[in-house]
Amino acid sequence: MKRLLAGLAVLAAAAAAPAVTNAQDAADITLLHGIPGATVDVAVDGEVVIPGFEPGDTQDLSAFAGQTLANLEVRAAGTEDVVIGPVAEFAVPASGSWTVVAHLDADGAPTVTPFENNAAPTADGEGRLTVRHTAAAPAVDLVVGDARPIEGAANGASADLDLPAGEIAGAQLAPAGGDPIVDVPTVTLSAGTNLIVYAVGSLEDETFTFYTQEYEVGTEAPAGSDDGDDEGDGTPAPTAVNTGSPLGDSGMTWAYALAAAAAVFAAGSLVARHRTADVRSER
Repeated sequence: MKRLLAGLAVLAAAAAAPAVTNAQDAADITLLHGIPGATVDVAVDGEVVIPGFEPGDTQDLSAFAGQTLANLEVRAAGTEDVVIGPVAEFAVPASGSWTVVAHLDADGAPTVTPFENNAAPTADGEGRLTVRHTAAAPAVDLVVGDARPIEGAANGASADLDLPAGEIAGAQLAPAGGDPIVDVPTVTLSAGTNLIVYAVGSLEDETFTFYTQEYEVGTEAPAGSDDGDDEGDGTPAPTAVNTGSPLGDSGMTWAYALAAAAAVFAAGSLVARHRTADVRSER
């Protein structure tokens, strides 16, 4: 309990300012609220530690690295109504870069999934695009023009694509093997960053939308250069992304690069690994 209280004090201070992680073995852990339309409180062992947590917002959980949280609950804000949990024990990773996402499973039940972020530097002039399915929706394909670089991605799936920096537009989501039904918002990929796009919400309830998280990973020095890697500080900064706007044709130039990664995803050789926490939902 003393360790938990000390951790909560550090968490409260960390919530007021972004964390900076320089050591490669240090933990960088972010909690992302990925359930649109539901403001919640997060409680640990009966005590509310994150009040008024709104959709799309994040909290730094790095102070809890290596600890096991007892009786983790996500409650409807200002009430005792449990939305997720209680999870008897939730082991917080001790090292690495992680995003723990509270989201809906494929059937619409609230759940929690920890995703390990790929903190490896990208090639010079490239960035990393990560796509994560955390919505109440069936398995989907990512469609870019006539290509489907990601096929049959189920809820909880994550895939990385290292691509040349620049604008990515014209992408859509389709039910696996079906016609596109959702436009993916245009995003700009910067060199040396990992841009993560989360599909969240529910198609049936018309709350389906997208959130993004972006953090620096640095780039490898060009061949022949004596300079060291350009390492970022690893600080996640999720933001909301508007959806529904018509997308232009500029994304067609990305179809070939994305299609080249399709075989990697289909074979299951994902760069970013994900681990799903077992939770029980109670209402």
